[in-house]
Amino acid sequence: MNITAYQIDAFTEEPFGGNPAMVVIEADELSDDIMQLIASEIYLSETTFIKTPESMDSSFRFRFFTNSEEIDMSGHALIASCYILIAEGRILLDDGITKVYVETNIGIVPVNIHFSKTGLSDNATDRNDPLAGIAITGGNTGILEKIMIHQEIHRHRPSDIPVDKIVDILGIDEREIINTGLPLEIVSTGIETLLLPIASKETILNINPDLIRLNQLNKLFGIQSNHLFSLDTFCEDCITYSRDFIPSLGMWEDPASGTSSAALGTYLIRHGIPSSGSMIMEQGNDKGSLARILVESSNSENTAGAVWIGGLAALSIKRNIVVEDNMVTIA
Repeated sequence: MNITAYQIDAFTEEPFGGNPAMVVIEADELSDDIMQLIASEIYLSETTFIKTPESMDSSFRFRFFTNSEEIDMSGHALIASCYILIAEGRILLDDGITKVYVETNIGIVPVNIHFSKTGLSDNATDRNDPLAGIAITGGNTGILEKIMIHQEIHRHRPSDIPVDKIVDILGIDEREIINTGLPLEIVSTGIETLLLPIASKETILNINPDLIRLNQLNKLFGIQSNHLFSLDTFCEDCITYSRDFIPSLGMWEDPASGTSSAALGTYLIRHGIPSSGSMIMEQGNDKGSLARILVESSNSENTAGAVWIGGLAALSIKRNIVVEDNMVTIA
């Protein structure tokens, strides 16, 4: 069995930036065991397998696998998958917004694809802005402006983790948190995310947390994701700079987390930080290739309910996978 797979980098327009995922477009003939076998041989956080949907209300069925197990949802892998479907002409775009419904293990996820056949839309006029759009050709010729996913926010709750305990694990000065004047909070998006305000972007960039102890602390307080953020940013058009550590889910660091960014967006609105419901957030541990994540809320007072997260993506590598006698060869 010969299979074509694409490495797509989400939340960027530059190859080998942002957050990578592998995508297999034609997966109808692949069993669960074969999908897991393929994912286990690919050294990326997630692989998406695209199948024919079971529901008449959706266009595609996406299944997400890590190296060790199937997971219900991955925001960056979903954006990456939509991008290659667009590039390959599997999703045909209208001028304006094309709505696509994707079937996942958590249900049907709405996706809004913003596209202009004639050039940039009125809402994306600056071609120097990486989120203003990228040119695509083929079945869809024009400017792909952004791919946005509907993300539910379930609740905010205060964190009762002592600051002195968390800074000891992070290896930073307690004043880095206290001087922000912002609280630690836990936001649920289906993943329990601890939001940690830090005063300096350089502190976050150079941080080296004890991830084993952080994992133990997370289990004690029912947390899956630790999202460290600062209002001190590298790019002036970004509202935050962040890094995301998720040892409890088997990954030390997530290069670009859409769900955590959605949680952070509602946190910022809740505490009166942004001036509008549209925010660009930069994330990563290499300031030369940071991911750029767009978070939008139609209601500037919205701190629960739903927001939209997304951005752009880029193709990095096209791979050929051969499956024979339960063995996988990747070229």
